Amino acid sequence: MQKLYYENPYIYEWEAKIINQREKDNFYIIELCDTAFYPEGGGQPRDFGTIDGVEVVDLFEENGIVYHVVNRRIEKQIVNCKIDFKRRFEHMQNHTGQHLLSSVFIELYDAPTNSFHLGDDYVSIDVGIENITDEIVQKVEDRVNELIFKNIPVKFYIVNFDEAKKLPLRKLPPTEVDIRIVEIEGIDYSPCCGTHVKSLGEIGMIKILKTEKYKNMTRVYFKCGMRLLKDFQEKNTIINNLNKKLSVPQNEIILKIDSMQNEIKNLTKELNLQKEINIEYIAKELINNSEGDIISRIYEDKKFDVIQMLGNKTSSLCDKPVILTSIPDKKVILTHNGKINLNCGQIFKEILPNFNGRGGGGPKFAQGSFEDIRNINDFIQVLIDRVKELS
Repeated sequence: MQKLYYENPYIYEWEAKIINQREKDNFYIIELCDTAFYPEGGGQPRDFGTIDGVEVVDLFEENGIVYHVVNRRIEKQIVNCKIDFKRRFEHMQNHTGQHLLSSVFIELYDAPTNSFHLGDDYVSIDVGIENITDEIVQKVEDRVNELIFKNIPVKFYIVNFDEAKKLPLRKLPPTEVDIRIVEIEGIDYSPCCGTHVKSLGEIGMIKILKTEKYKNMTRVYFKCGMRLLKDFQEKNTIINNLNKKLSVPQNEIILKIDSMQNEIKNLTKELNLQKEINIEYIAKELINNSEGDIISRIYEDKKFDVIQMLGNKTSSLCDKPVILTSIPDKKVILTHNGKINLNCGQIFKEILPNFNGRGGGGPKFAQGSFEDIRNINDFIQVLIDRVKELS
């Protein structure tokens, strides 16, 4: 089998002869006389595409042969093959970008790349530096883009193991058979079976997006080429919208947001203070209007967090058990200040299951939630009777 992606990674359409086709697990596995479909390997994902209009759903390589998996039998012997070249070219840009970025980390900081991931959403390398500063990121970015702008050629060739040992490889391959070398002329020499652009200018630009600690290394996320262009376009749209909404130029957006956040913090403090004042007022009103030894109230408009605050405040101001209900959240609470010999959690545990309720709690506070609002009134009545019985 002739692997066209080694000879020319820019081939995206060709004709080939089907050498063999076999069925397995309701799929068909096809061997072609030659192929430009790249199977997954070396950190690079597989190609997408079609054989005579039939989608290639998977690719794998065994004993040097690339096999193409399709979901129906192809009757022709000579077939037209097509690769999703937009996706392939993104892989070529990002894989070459990885080689360049890895070589610059070695050049500037003697930091090897220990792993590489080229995904659909991001590209990353794990670099042998524990702490990467903003200054390091800036210097690496400047250097890689300086080399890209020089449009240095990228070469591919095969050497034997003895010849490979004479090259300044980042590391020797774990094999002594013929080795494919990807060389960024005079900059980097790497054993690699992936697809790459023919010169650095086709990468366009590299931008390091973020770094994070990973084990005793640093994971570096980056984009280049078409992916970087899309990322820039998305961010530029966001920035332009922020310019309009905040009525400030780009370089003042952060200052404006900081100012707004401080204002929100101050307003939140004031709002929380007003909530506390309001909750205390409602709690005192509840106590003053209550009759008997139990305070009970159903709220048609208050959420659970409000009745919880109200229950805590009310119980702190009196020595009565407090039963409050949130109809919007279909929840009931029972609470007291601890001066009553009443275990709220134990009571809920006993009677909740009889009303398809769930919940629980401790001696001074318990809560229950219900699927059906119709169960709440019956539950409250039984709860009041039980509290009276135990108080």
